[in-house]
Amino acid sequence: MSTSFADWVRQYAMRADTIDPDAPLDDLEPLRELIGDARVVGIGESAHHVAEFYRVRHRVNRFLVERCGFDTYVFEAPLTEADALDAWVAGAPGPRPKLPGMGLDRCDEFDAHMSWLRRYNADAPARRGRFAGAVPGSGGGMPLPELTAIAEYLRAADPDALPLAEQVLTAIGAPARGGDSPATDEPVPMRWLAGMSRDPARRDAVSAAIGRLLGRMETMRRPDPGYARALARLRCTWYLDQFHRDSAGLGLALGTTSLDAAMAEWVLHLLAADPSARVVLGLHNVHLRRTPIAHDGPSGLLPAGYHLARELGERYVAIALTGGGGTVAAGRMDPALPAGIEFVAQPAPPVPDDCMEAAFGGAGAPLTVADLRAARHAVGDTEAYRLMRMEHEFAGVPVFDAFDAIAYLPRTSCTDHVTGTR
Repeated sequence: MSTSFADWVRQYAMRADTIDPDAPLDDLEPLRELIGDARVVGIGESAHHVAEFYRVRHRVNRFLVERCGFDTYVFEAPLTEADALDAWVAGAPGPRPKLPGMGLDRCDEFDAHMSWLRRYNADAPARRGRFAGAVPGSGGGMPLPELTAIAEYLRAADPDALPLAEQVLTAIGAPARGGDSPATDEPVPMRWLAGMSRDPARRDAVSAAIGRLLGRMETMRRPDPGYARALARLRCTWYLDQFHRDSAGLGLALGTTSLDAAMAEWVLHLLAADPSARVVLGLHNVHLRRTPIAHDGPSGLLPAGYHLARELGERYVAIALTGGGGTVAAGRMDPALPAGIEFVAQPAPPVPDDCMEAAFGGAGAPLTVADLRAARHAVGDTEAYRLMRMEHEFAGVPVFDAFDAIAYLPRTSCTDHVTGTR
């Protein structure tokens, strides 16, 4: 008689003593077998702005850095603005730089994680820990930071191509010389997208200018790291532009597929730039999964994890992080808000029997991690679990195919950034 997955979890899943990031790490040693020789380990979350998810990522990242040789933490944060935070964790003076976007860095838990990384680097290890963002355009909005950085590179390395970069900056409504603030009243992602949908001619001018610049850089490849980084930023900008077109009704309307491709390509660029690098990737579960996301069209949406798995195979490990009860944060889109979105605390509803979290119902440990690769060959009811938590609701997921492991917390709570937690 086949073992049920719930019984397998009770017998074989790893149990951690605590999720305190500062606690000793010996209880996480079983993760070594799960991680193996992976170059990228994704640690997800079923909802943004959950305090316990930040603590787990901090603690697991600390284990992977201190004991397993990982050195880069890539977070769901603005790609180019994250450079300032990377400089800070390397020892740059002053307060920690804040990041634009959805406010995922605006909590004590994130502060603690970055402060640990700064202290770790201050002890002069053989290889310093790095921080990187993953989302172009200040978190999905106007690509001014990327284009400004590209223009600065071209000004020194390829002045003949600089006018093309300035054409893009002009098309999006930014100063031609890449000033600190755009010459537009639409700096917020939601307002930027709304402005593009109202002006298709401007949208087309942006796309054409980005395409011309990309063509120039692709055909004028240079054997230097600065060129590779500038081209990678530009390719991410091109993907972002496709996302804008989709969102404005001028493309294929494939959700975040273009942004997912950009995030995956940026991670692969970091690996190519440093062949010895090993990355911890902190994204939402929906971005980390290895399988397409079904939708009403003829093909599925392709998350970042899909691209990473195709490129890296078993050297990409996707760990979905989820919880049983408590509260979670749900996003409410509103262009009038400073960031275009507000996160509101919601109670986590009871878990249905066919939900993956139901198999962990009896797990009393602060953190339980189930290796799905080991379980899928030992249990007979893998098809019984077709749902997982998604914010305060549930979503259909082929769990045993989509992820390599599930990390489960009995209860969750929201960070102070979330409306309704104060």
